[in-house]
Amino acid sequence: MFDIGFWEMAMIAVLSFVILGPQQMTLSVRTIMSGVNKAKAMAAQVSGQLNKELKEIEANVQDKQKDS
Repeated sequence: MFDIGFWEMAMIAVLSFVILGPQQMTLSVRTIMSGVNKAKAMAAQVSGQLNKELKEIEANVQDKQKDS
C-alpha cells in the first residue's frame, strides 16, 4: 500500500523511539492502531452498505426486465 520496506520501518521505529521516548512511543502506537482499526471498520461497513444497495438495484433492474 505505502511500499515501505523493512529498513524504512526500522528507521521510523528508531527515530520515533529517540524522539518520543519509550513511554510516549507505546501510547502513540496504541492511538495510531486504534485509529487504523476504526478506519478499517468504517471501510468495511461502507463496502457492505454499497454491496447491499447494488444488489437491490440489480434486483430492481431484473424485475423491470421481466415485466417488459
